[in-house]
Amino acid sequence: MPTYWYRVLGGETGTSEGTLSAATRREALQRLIDSGRHPLDLREQAERARGLGLRLGRRVVRLATFARQLATLSSCGVPIVKSLNVLIDQSHDERLKRVLTEIRESIQSGNTFAEALGRHPHLFPRLMVSMVAVGERAGTLDEQLFELSELYEREESLRGEVHAAVAYPVLVLTAGLVSAIVLITFFIPRLETLFTDVGQDLPAPTQVLLGISHFVVRFRWRLAAAVVVGIVGGKAALRRERVRFVFDAIKLRIPWLGALVRNLAVSRFTRLLGTLTHSGISLVDALDIAQPAIGNRVLAATVQTITARVRTGESLAALMGETDVFPPLSVQMVAVGEETGKMDQMLLRVADAYDRETRTSTKVMTSLLAPALILCVAGVVGFILVSMMLPIFQLSTVMR
Repeated sequence: MPTYWYRVLGGETGTSEGTLSAATRREALQRLIDSGRHPLDLREQAERARGLGLRLGRRVVRLATFARQLATLSSCGVPIVKSLNVLIDQSHDERLKRVLTEIRESIQSGNTFAEALGRHPHLFPRLMVSMVAVGERAGTLDEQLFELSELYEREESLRGEVHAAVAYPVLVLTAGLVSAIVLITFFIPRLETLFTDVGQDLPAPTQVLLGISHFVVRFRWRLAAAVVVGIVGGKAALRRERVRFVFDAIKLRIPWLGALVRNLAVSRFTRLLGTLTHSGISLVDALDIAQPAIGNRVLAATVQTITARVRTGESLAALMGETDVFPPLSVQMVAVGEETGKMDQMLLRVADAYDRETRTSTKVMTSLLAPALILCVAGVVGFILVSMMLPIFQLSTVMR
């Protein structure tokens, strides 16, 4: 049973910390609430040590935790300035403290909380700013912040599952490449002298392997430089919008991976749109806000075109159906939402459906990809070992 670390409102310093054991995070949260305490932060001990989150410069801050802490304090009737004071006091990151202090001072000078957040777009996305603005106008800031925390927690959970599933195949591939490079670069050149001293014709696999070894050893620095230049150049190229657009389009066309990328993008888009419309933001404004946050340029460009036509009164479901980006299920459920007037609920159901499909696809892909990579790595390493051993077997036969 995992152990959860928590920080709750109360105590001599305004907050208190502790740990408890629970089967799930939701159970731990419910136990804290049932005991009359107001949670400000709750996470697994291992997660706390890793410091997972979204980037602040080169450091990280968890928007889900930030939103939940403010929501908890706000629901208890604590003014926003005092809530920020609590967060500033408990933060150990000087840069984060500086940002929160600037937000507090901006509010004290007469700006709204949303306006203060909007001055730091590198940290607080437009989605958060818009929902906070709606909450301030309607007097439901705590509800909007709770919805934001749920949204970010779902995204973190899904992203973490995908990364964890991909980590093992990547590790297998990396280990195989390193093993092959070490054998080709260090061991084979030392055995070559033994092979040539025998004076016999070497087997074809051994000759091929020696040729590869000669090439790698002779041009190793050039090959290493080419790899570094390729990585750096690739990252620089992906910063250009046109290149990134083409790269995102290619990802959508790769078998299996394309379906996974599409499901992730559709899930993110529909969840963002459903959360925003549920908060009282108009559909057109919600489309404007969700479009840059989708994460795939092809889908974002499609949504941008759809948004322009939705402004003229056209149906969102009909426009989604005209594209080849959105799966039929998402189009049908959005159409039902338009007919019943429950667009936000249907969008969130679409997001839940594609979250589940993404998890299933990831598990299936991982279960097939990992053995395939192991076989490939085993084949490469096996070829190297057999090629090294064949001359030795040949020599032992001759000596008999």
